[in-house]
Amino acid sequence: MEKPTETKQSRFKTWAYAIFISTFLCVWLSGMTAGLMAGACLNDRYEGAKKLRFCSISLTAGAWMKLFPIERAKQAIIQLERGIALSQVGQVDEAVEAFDRALRDARAKPGSWEPRLLQRMVQLEDRRTLALWVSVVESAK
Repeated sequence: MEKPTETKQSRFKTWAYAIFISTFLCVWLSGMTAGLMAGACLNDRYEGAKKLRFCSISLTAGAWMKLFPIERAKQAIIQLERGIALSQVGQVDEAVEAFDRALRDARAKPGSWEPRLLQRMVQLEDRRTLALWVSVVESAK
């Protein structure tokens, strides 16, 4: 027969495992969702509303990762792609905000983050979106 303290310890262990597993699954699922949607967001095959949906889901699912400066810098490219998609659907003000956030996030951590944004924009053929990007970069100086 179990003693009352052993029963309490057993219940505590069960709850501790349940909480740990639930937390792990939530973090893992949000990370996987963010990663899969980021892959689709970065794919040039999608444009406009579809690209915007993928980028927004990725940023929303990975929002908890922004606690770390390196993750903010990594998500800058997703924010940039979101700005491109917003520009493609005609939401100019939101696109400028997304470009500004991408630039700030890329500058949050030293490294090659900002040059990656510039490289992506050089590859872009949409002159209107490129002009929006240039205006954001110049106003950030």
